[in-house]
Amino acid sequence: MEVYGIFGRDRIELFETMGSELAFVHRIEKVHFHQKSNYQDILVGENKLHGKMLILDNVFNVSELMEAYYHEPMAHIPVALTNKENINALIIGGGDFGVAYHMLKHKNIKKLTMCEIDRMVTDVCLKHFPWGHKCLNDPRFNLIIENGFKYLDSLEPESIDIISIDSTDPFDKAGILISEEFYSKLKRVLKQNGIVIQLISDFHIYGECYSYVLPRIQKHFRGVKVIAVPVAFYITGYTGMVLFSKEIESLTPQNIPEGFVSRIEGVKTLTEENIKAFMALPPVLKTYVKKILKE
Repeated sequence: MEVYGIFGRDRIELFETMGSELAFVHRIEKVHFHQKSNYQDILVGENKLHGKMLILDNVFNVSELMEAYYHEPMAHIPVALTNKENINALIIGGGDFGVAYHMLKHKNIKKLTMCEIDRMVTDVCLKHFPWGHKCLNDPRFNLIIENGFKYLDSLEPESIDIISIDSTDPFDKAGILISEEFYSKLKRVLKQNGIVIQLISDFHIYGECYSYVLPRIQKHFRGVKVIAVPVAFYITGYTGMVLFSKEIESLTPQNIPEGFVSRIEGVKTLTEENIKAFMALPPVLKTYVKKILKE
């Protein structure tokens, strides 16, 4: 954790960089936990705006204030598009339990497995954030501490309806999760009309990542759709995610059932209209993505 004096000598500031041109400073008024696991530096801090904040390797991940901005799209959009009963879902990563918590709000989730590599993250988040225990108390939920890349090998072919890949930004430590071999593994376990959603990152700062990730996905999946999701308190205010499926038709907004969002308990950031808007990229991003993806 880097400490600066922007807010005064009696404060701790987390100086978070994004690329080489931007930075964000978070005031940390109280540190609840700070330790390195076998995989990353884990910090739970707190301030008056966010409440508790999870910061991994000096990068702000989620907080009590804004968790829904990120977790709701990752959880609800693939469920909306799948639009079926008895869904078998898998989360790779997701150690803060946020995506799992929101996905379990849907009665048609029959089984949800979360495969997280870092036990310290799950233990810390269970202690400091309220939504994790709600997952553990749900009989449909199964937590596995394992490398998600390797875990896929243990699954039956075409056994999963939804896969949510909720990793740290997939460039450095999570780089295996944007590899050619990883997408081949996903294709093997995903049902024919199943859906994957994956975090990539900001378009403007990490746009180059899309230039090699999207062709790898498209080599294995016929349907590939980039979506732009506004996420409060991420440095640029936006993040990019990718939806993909073996069938192009699985990714059409028309699959979203009428009244879907209104039936989600306690939904904060989504409407059916803005889900469709996320899937309709603004011209500047649509042009960029179109250059990468093959027709």
